[in-house]
Amino acid sequence: MIRKLIIEILILWIIYALYMAILVHKRGPLGGIFFYPKVMQERVIEIGLMTERELKRRRTFAYILLLALMILIPGFMILHINGAQTYFSCCGQFYVLFLGAEFFDWLVIDTIWVALSDWWIIPGTEDLNDTWHSVHVKKWKMLQLIPFSIPISAIIGGLYWGIRILIR
Repeated sequence: MIRKLIIEILILWIIYALYMAILVHKRGPLGGIFFYPKVMQERVIEIGLMTERELKRRRTFAYILLLALMILIPGFMILHINGAQTYFSCCGQFYVLFLGAEFFDWLVIDTIWVALSDWWIIPGTEDLNDTWHSVHVKKWKMLQLIPFSIPISAIIGGLYWGIRILIR
């Protein structure tokens, strides 16, 4: 089971990388502006790089896509590939998969790609870099997610378990 979960985490990493590529492929860092602090979003609108309407539309699309990917794909893995039968196995497996995906987000996306590279710097916002473009801003994110993920796993695991009961 552990080997299976590790492979599934690696698959989620690939899916998350593709998700990020979809968001930024046309607009570069502006494609992910909704991940930046509010002050950055306001500056981008103020200097005319994006309208508030476009920001809201992109944010809505990105979050719906992310929720769909991060709920549907692990659900398929947990129920159909791993064959979880109990509430606790659904919750536990989702917890492991969710933290595995979040580890990739924290280490590769947030720390290496965002905080340690200049690719995400948007011209006209350089004076705001200290609000987000630093390893120190990102360093506690993963530790905060460990307890935060428990209630999420209880809810999503319960959803999967309910689906398991319905499809029996």
